[in-house]
Amino acid sequence: MRKISKSTYGFIFAIVVLVILLGISLYLGISGWFFSNVTSLQSDLELGQTVNISMQKTESKAVSFTFPGSYLPGQKLPQYINITNNADTDLYIRAKAVVFSHEQSETNLEVGISDHWTQENEYYYFDEPLLQSNKIAFATYIKLLDDEYYNSNKSYVVTIIVEALDASLDKTEIWGY
Repeated sequence: MRKISKSTYGFIFAIVVLVILLGISLYLGISGWFFSNVTSLQSDLELGQTVNISMQKTESKAVSFTFPGSYLPGQKLPQYINITNNADTDLYIRAKAVVFSHEQSETNLEVGISDHWTQENEYYYFDEPLLQSNKIAFATYIKLLDDEYYNSNKSYVVTIIVEALDASLDKTEIWGY
């Protein structure tokens, strides 16, 4: 039997240590130890928080919320949205809700509206003029579409767009409704 030299012991030790480290790295890599998914999106508005949109005149305003893609298709998300007329005149009101995704695509949402709202295409129209200094409820919830799937590792933006039109103008000619 041949005697192993001292330099060979060093190589054997280095190979054993490297094999152990490779095994540990493979185990940690497969178990997901090296991967993390942290989202730190900051928004002034939280989904579910009551929002009041104040309309001053013939104008449009938008409010946006971020939400994680972990919600299921068809799920109702509580969201109270009120619209206040702070103009000097009565206003016609219409609104719509859309989701913007990371692919820069836009999808409409179903909104929990009251009896005084009528849906026409992607917009919801308030049936009568909103009187000066009055407030109406637009939404009590938003519902994700049943056939729309979201990636749980990504965040999405829900935007509510509200448009006001002076009640002295012809809304049928301008809006087509």
